[in-house]
Amino acid sequence: MNDDSSTFELPEYIHSRLQPQIFLEFPDRDDELAILAENLPFLEPYILGYVVDFLQRAHDADEKYTARDGINIARYAAKVVGEQGDGKVDPDLLQQAIRMVLGEEALPYAE
Repeated sequence: MNDDSSTFELPEYIHSRLQPQIFLEFPDRDDELAILAENLPFLEPYILGYVVDFLQRAHDADEKYTARDGINIARYAAKVVGEQGDGKVDPDLLQQAIRMVLGEEALPYAE
């Protein structure tokens, strides 16, 4: 750009109007469950239901956790279950998956 006075920075109010945004609400429970089931068809319904319930509680608290976060939590849980070899899924394992994927701050929304 030119270094003379003919160029200048756009004011923020103009800059914001040049970058339109579309805001979408988080999906409801049924839609979120369908998203997870479509992406993780091999997972048992208990894990999917637990993760969707977690996400819905987080959405109600205005947390920005997404379906992609849920997919990552469910994949982590499935991997641990597969490594254990016994096929058992308990809430502690699912809470561990939430903690490992999202951190300690997400645990209040886990049951």
